[in-house]
Amino acid sequence: MNLSWKRVFTVARREFLATVKRKAFLFTLVGTPAYFAFVMSLSAGTEIKERKQVLEELTVLGVVDSSGLFAHAPKEIRTELRQAENPFGGKGAAPLSAAQSFHTDVRFYSDAAHAETALRSVEISQLLVIPSDYLETGDLRRYARKSNLFSEADRRAISGWLARSLVQEHVSADVAARVARPSEREAFFTLDKQGRFELKDNQREMLDFMLPFVLSMVLGICIIIGGQYLLQGVAEEKESRILESLLCTVSSEELLAGKLFGLGGVGLFVVGIWAVAGGLLAGPAVAMLRLHFSPGLVAIAVGYFLLGYLFYGSIMTGIGAITNNMREAQQFAVWFTFANFAPFIMITRILGHPSSSLAVGLSLFPPTAPTSMLLRLTAPSSAVPAWQIALSLGLLASSAWLALAAVARIFRVALLMYGKTPTLPEILRWVRQAA
Repeated sequence: MNLSWKRVFTVARREFLATVKRKAFLFTLVGTPAYFAFVMSLSAGTEIKERKQVLEELTVLGVVDSSGLFAHAPKEIRTELRQAENPFGGKGAAPLSAAQSFHTDVRFYSDAAHAETALRSVEISQLLVIPSDYLETGDLRRYARKSNLFSEADRRAISGWLARSLVQEHVSADVAARVARPSEREAFFTLDKQGRFELKDNQREMLDFMLPFVLSMVLGICIIIGGQYLLQGVAEEKESRILESLLCTVSSEELLAGKLFGLGGVGLFVVGIWAVAGGLLAGPAVAMLRLHFSPGLVAIAVGYFLLGYLFYGSIMTGIGAITNNMREAQQFAVWFTFANFAPFIMITRILGHPSSSLAVGLSLFPPTAPTSMLLRLTAPSSAVPAWQIALSLGLLASSAWLALAAVARIFRVALLMYGKTPTLPEILRWVRQAA
């Protein structure tokens, strides 16, 4: 059947305007990036805050030394915590704070029983028990009232004190300090994607994780937004019987095409707004951190968005057509939504090993290809072969076309059916038999 493009674009215009005029759309447009910006700001500062809190709480270390090796050990531990420059402060931004120094008193006890009593009564923060055969075995026992799962700053501070105390009577103070923390001021450089060596510090490592995460998350959210609008529109119109009136003036194919174009435009509109706003707000940080987004990467991301939207949008439209109400439609749709974001469960593996069989397989598998491939493309020091990108896009395009063709047949048959939700064999029969 020949489509009337005039009616298709009339439907598309109606879907686009009806969607962007909703209050919920404005909330999504503004609230979603605001929420993720808030979450990321919390995540970025969590590690340094946890380390600082651990060191602040380590005010007094109790020691029971049965080895006699630490009789002349220092009675205090001084720990410095350095914080990187603020990457979002623009040119000439001052450091967030100068290097902070933390002081811990070392208090010796003659036996473990008295020391444990002091720990329980909060006279000391932690207790270190050094057995008599420590030099031969290296065995130690450390006690604390609580532990922090996200920082071992206290352990490193105590380890440095042990190392310095063991050698201080045999070497100079400078050598003892270097033995305690031999790589404290290490500058670590790795090759970037342009073949240049770049400094890898805590700030850069956080960026290397957050940048792929944010870009892939935005891509996945925009794909799902369009698909959810399609699901919601078809399900609600079917439930309210509006489709019966619509099909008096347009064919099912024109209605499907119009919805896909109109709500796909909503997704592109959201991407454009977020890209412009992100560029304006994060421009100074991007310039300071020397981030480069090549035109090729942008084009690939747009290609994955369009094909991913077509794939998921077709599936969501089919779900809306075969179900009887919005609640039922959401129950089926959640599994496909999960598939789009499944790569984030294995994000550390994908970013750490972007050429592994797992990463390659997820970037070729159509339901996970958009987010997985963008994670690989933006991962630090990764080089994705061109043939893998081409194959991934080809598989996704083929799957999107097959999904669209199947859904067009289901859409035509199921649109005016009410009552019992069809079974999978019935749906497959519609796909085979529909003309």
